[in-house]
Amino acid sequence: MKYFLLTFLMISTTNELLLAQIRAQPSSEFDASDPATMKSRMTTDLETYFFVANARFYALRLGYEYGLQNGKHLLGISLPLVHNIYVADFGGYENTTGVGDIKMRYMFVPWQETGNASFQRVSTYFEMTAPTGESGLGRGTGTWVYKPGVVFTFRPNPFVSFYPEIKYSFSTKVANGLGGDGAPDQTNPALDGLIKNLSFVVPAVAIVTDWRGWVGMNATYIQSFSEDTYYVFLRIDFGKMIGEKTSAAINISKFIAGQPRLDALVQAKLQFFIN
Repeated sequence: MKYFLLTFLMISTTNELLLAQIRAQPSSEFDASDPATMKSRMTTDLETYFFVANARFYALRLGYEYGLQNGKHLLGISLPLVHNIYVADFGGYENTTGVGDIKMRYMFVPWQETGNASFQRVSTYFEMTAPTGESGLGRGTGTWVYKPGVVFTFRPNPFVSFYPEIKYSFSTKVANGLGGDGAPDQTNPALDGLIKNLSFVVPAVAIVTDWRGWVGMNATYIQSFSEDTYYVFLRIDFGKMIGEKTSAAINISKFIAGQPRLDALVQAKLQFFIN
């Protein structure tokens, strides 16, 4: 926990430095930097996972998010295509390509402030992944995984936003890999167990004027109850509106404390918003 508190203090200090050095403007009407935006959009995510022992995991995720007109409800689905490269011996299946676990999501906004208050919104959601990926080849967990969570939106001024998030991931059957990320455990590929992870996420986002973009920093603490261990990640985001309805972003996550398993994650995200 001390690493998480240290990371949070570092993010707060860095955010103050960003505000002192860049000019900011209110976010775009689509607010592409908002992780809890309720706007309809199509998404394309390219992800590269670097695990310990030089294993790598690539994914292309195609998704669609449909927001209802009142801004209270959002339905989403994404289909991943996955390619794995492992250095361990998995019986000839070290390098495979195929469909991963399909993710479905429902988000609901039970409370929203329409005035100028700093605390603006509470967004609850429920995600679940279907075991459509081949777990024996590391492309899926091999079971249904459920992820209820809540996101709080704080906007102290039009230029800076905070989106603290709490999420619990769990499965009712054993999953491939105790970490629950769908990749075999590097130290013991045959070891399976239930997924029971509690996550705390603290993102801070500042909007940059000149290039219609944003800079964000994100600290994530994950407590795994099945393994009785924890993970701490630090992420930095860069995003930009490249059209009236299109945004592009790159996110870089680095493991900094806890059990060393996933070393780094690089994500490129493209969103096209629909009226």
